[in-house]
Order: sequence, then structure tokens, then C-alpha cells
Amino acid sequence: MKLGVVVRKGQRKDDIKMFSRFFDLAVYEIPADLPELIEEPEKVIKLPDYFDVNMIVSYAAHPDVNLELIRQAAERGIGLIVFSGGARGGAYRQLKEEGERRGVRVVWEEICCATPKIDDQKYAEFFEHFGSPEMEIVAENGIIKDVKVKRSAFCGATYFVAEKIKGLSVEEAPTKAGYFTQIFPCLAPRGLEGGIHKAARAHKRAVERAIEGK
Repeated sequence: MKLGVVVRKGQRKDDIKMFSRFFDLAVYEIPADLPELIEEPEKVIKLPDYFDVNMIVSYAAHPDVNLELIRQAAERGIGLIVFSGGARGGAYRQLKEEGERRGVRVVWEEICCATPKIDDQKYAEFFEHFGSPEMEIVAENGIIKDVKVKRSAFCGATYFVAEKIKGLSVEEAPTKAGYFTQIFPCLAPRGLEGGIHKAARAHKRAVERAIEGK
């Protein structure tokens, strides 16, 4: 599988490095600073010839750019786009409707670590590696000795958490996993509810399941 990644210039370098461990990548950068409203998004994003990919992960975080990305993906026969960040409420509904109209499947969750596996075998390989976190844990005498990441959040938080909980007791590791998720620099919104707190709970549950051997 060849994966396309759309990013703001100079951003998401760690994500790109992580994806490259599993897939052949084509990366396309758009300007880092964009106005809130873009009347001609085709001047901001124009996928080059080398962007011959099976699916796209977009970190554009701009509804106008992402709508244009759907249009260009449809023209190239790219059937699935995962959006990370920058698509809330009505913006997401608009993206989903535009995708359906043009035959492009749109995948987006409030937090990337809530993304489930999908039933389309053309893209299953990507979702085996990325989405809601899954781990395997080896513990001895109640202490975590090793952690294997089976499935990571798109932002890489799961790998960060896995390293941080090594050496902790099995009793404290789940709570600490939630804490470490919240200090990792991800795209989840900060606030009293949802966002980063959901991400923390997702990693806490992943560690609990791994300790239980599930």
C-alpha cells in the first residue's frame, strides 16, 4: 500500500516517520499559516503527479482545503481519506456528504485513537496498524517488563505511552497511561470534556486490556 499524507509545512514530522515504518509514503505540504476562509482552495492544494496513492491521511486541519482534497482525490480514483484535526460538527458533515457525492469514503473521529478498523479490505492494512490503541504487555512479579504496540493512534501517542509505562506496577500503569497520553503533543482538543480526556481513557483501557491478556 502507498499512503499519501497531507501536512502543514514543517509539521507532523514524527507522524510521517512513524507511517514510513509501515508504508511507502508520498508527502504533500501546504502552507503552515492559512486564513480562516479560503475562497480558492485549489490554489492552496494541488496534488502533484507523484501523489499516486491508495489512501490519504490529511492533517490539513482546514475545511476548505479538505473539501478540495476530496475533489482532487475523486479525480484520481483515491477512495478513502482519513481526516485528523480541524473538522468539527457541521464541517465534518459537509466533508462526509461531499465524500459520498464523489465516491470518496471519509473517516474522521473526534480523537484519532477512537478510530475503529473498517470493513474495506482495500484499506484494512492501514487500520491494522493505526486507530484505537492495542498493546501486548509482559509483566513479571507485578511489574511491566515489556510493551508491544499492536495498533497505535495516528499521532504516535501509543508508542510514547508504551515506553513510559515500562517498569511500573500493573496496578498503577493504567492510570499513568492516561496521564502520559495527556502530556503527549497530539491534536485532540483540550477542555473540560472530550478531546484529550477521551484519548487518555482510550489508552487507559488499552493498558487494562493488555494486562488482562485480552
